[in-house]
Amino acid sequence: DRPAAAVIGLLAAQGYDATSVDDLADAAGMSRSTFFRKFGSKEDVVFADHERILRQVTDRLADTMQEPLAAIEDAALLVFTHHLRNPETARARFELMQAVPSLRDRELVTSHRYERAFLLHLLNKLPDAEHREYKAVSYAAAAVAVHNAFLRQWLRSAPAAQETDNADGARSSALADELHALSEIFRPALFGPAASAPASPAVVVTVLRAGADNEAILKAVRDALG
Repeated sequence: DRPAAAVIGLLAAQGYDATSVDDLADAAGMSRSTFFRKFGSKEDVVFADHERILRQVTDRLADTMQEPLAAIEDAALLVFTHHLRNPETARARFELMQAVPSLRDRELVTSHRYERAFLLHLLNKLPDAEHREYKAVSYAAAAVAVHNAFLRQWLRSAPAAQETDNADGARSSALADELHALSEIFRPALFGPAASAPASPAVVVTVLRAGADNEAILKAVRDALG
């Protein structure tokens, strides 16, 4: 991520339109032709790390042994953690998106790709049911929306003098709680109501005189059960 981080930092500091591809190639430490081969366009490089993270998300969902909603919660946290570990790049990109409309449009496309990855995983795991795709679309969109709300809240906050592991852990934990709460809201709609546990068998102990007949035994049992 280092070449992309250097490029995003330069774009934020110097201005998107004022920065040439040659400037970007120099910041990335590579030739112009190598820059185009590795990143493509100026717009592409701003979201270069998302391509890698999206691949990690799809690979993790494909290999997971977790139940579907927990797997999606985990995938959303993977994306959030990436931003927390790269705060300067995340904030520089956020500044760029506020200034450049085309980058805001690209962000919407990127968010939709995460939604799509979540949706495909759900559809592959959900039981057959009427309108299941509509419900899965709603959950995938909601999970991405919750993630993005947490991310934007963090990006808009004043950066601390020094980011700490404890602070990042608290943010991730809060997001994990919200994602889990969201899953529990959608779970009955996606999987149906949870089956109730079978009633525990009643155990009756009674003491009878020797030689008691069947009627006496039944009466003693009825009395014990109330």
